[in-house]
Amino acid sequence: MIAPRPVPTAVEWLRVNLAIGTLSFGAASRIVLYEDAVVRDRGWMDPDEFGEVITVAQLLPGPNLVNLSAYLGYRLVGPGAAVLGVLCLCIPGAVLAVALSGVLAVERPWVQAPMRGMAVAGIVLLLLFLWRRLAGLASTADPEVPARTRVRVVRGVLLVSVAAAILWGASIYAVLGVALPVALVLEFAL
Repeated sequence: MIAPRPVPTAVEWLRVNLAIGTLSFGAASRIVLYEDAVVRDRGWMDPDEFGEVITVAQLLPGPNLVNLSAYLGYRLVGPGAAVLGVLCLCIPGAVLAVALSGVLAVERPWVQAPMRGMAVAGIVLLLLFLWRRLAGLASTADPEVPARTRVRVVRGVLLVSVAAAILWGASIYAVLGVALPVALVLEFAL
């Protein structure tokens, strides 16, 4: 017999958002933290459901991270707690950024060194996020039929190319402006 999936309370959901909003920065790192909190640690969703939520969040207009928090909250605890969850996600970082911008001189080496360390941590979390998405390279509309090897290889090359371009400092808009049309053509041509 399969145990019932735990259902979060509004307070639990707000705590997750507050912790993620307070202790992290950058969209990719937060997506990994949400996945850990919602799927791995608490079992509120399975990995496939979380992947679906990420897809919907990316399709909605607006910042993906806010969309992710809002849609997760909506599915898990309802619309009221979803709105409060977004506030718990956004307010700590905004307050911290405003407070630190008036105090820290970013041109000083003692400020730049921790920032570089955080940038490295952000890159590691981005790579972790991409690693966890690799299983999707073999997916098709029919879960029983895996994608052909040629399709998986092309998807993998495109994913690695996008990640490399972003890590080397290319504009995200330029990368997506090239990658999205290429992905669509390849997806339907193969």
